[in-house]
Amino acid sequence: MYPEIERERIIEILERAPEILTLPSIVNDILDVVSRKTSSATDLTNIIESDPALTTRILAVANSAYYGFVKKISTISHAVVVLGFQEIQNIALSMSVVHLFDRKGSEFSENLWRHSFAVGVGTRMIAQYLSRKIDGKYFVSGLLHDVGKIFLSQYLPELFGKLLSAMDEKDNCLSYHALEERIFGITHAEVGEILLTAWMFPSDIVNAVSSHHAPSQAKMDPVFSFCIHLADLLCTIKGITPLKDHHFIFLDRGIIPVIQEVKANFSTNDLMALLSQLDIDIERQSSFVTAFKKK
Repeated sequence: MYPEIERERIIEILERAPEILTLPSIVNDILDVVSRKTSSATDLTNIIESDPALTTRILAVANSAYYGFVKKISTISHAVVVLGFQEIQNIALSMSVVHLFDRKGSEFSENLWRHSFAVGVGTRMIAQYLSRKIDGKYFVSGLLHDVGKIFLSQYLPELFGKLLSAMDEKDNCLSYHALEERIFGITHAEVGEILLTAWMFPSDIVNAVSSHHAPSQAKMDPVFSFCIHLADLLCTIKGITPLKDHHFIFLDRGIIPVIQEVKANFSTNDLMALLSQLDIDIERQSSFVTAFKKK
């Protein structure tokens, strides 16, 4: 194994990401409108309505239990008003990434997406438990926390196959993360950071994804990163993971003092309460998840 060489090769591929992993042009149009201070709700509505499939998916998301609106949202203009520009942007971006990578294939790939959606739901659940202001960024960041892993498995399948084979060897005592760095010379969190930056995701989402295994080291919002970190851990405990018992995730204890400032006496009891709530929330948010998967 030559991890330094592989790292250089992977970064070269990632530098071409906007060319080889192109998001639909409508996403760029949405980003452009959202970034302009002079844009109106009508401007954003007109762009979205030019894509019937995206229109259908956004309306399905807006009417899901995730947002809990009492009255049905039947038009994009109404969705833009009640959800806001930033929320619509995040939804469109994440839907596009899902469709870019969501290829029917191996059992590993299917289970990885199942894990990703579950972590998205769990991230939002934990943010709510910590009394954070709830918006779509929590689901989106949880959904895309392993986009780097998805990239490595789909665009370097032979090397990723070696990693999976190494994990199954009888004398292997290394975790997935250790093997990832040994074989690729780069972590999936770093790959995810590069990809999401190239796709112009908001910086808080990029930072949360890049630090989801070490929220205490997050540069922007460690509590946001912790929500993904803990959701990832809870889903793994629940067995919602493509890596079976090879995936060892340890709680970043350095973040606990920060969390206890947000929620006093946060402890193992809180973890158990969240663990028992996770299945309920995954079931409750099934319509929201389905909307993201629609073609």
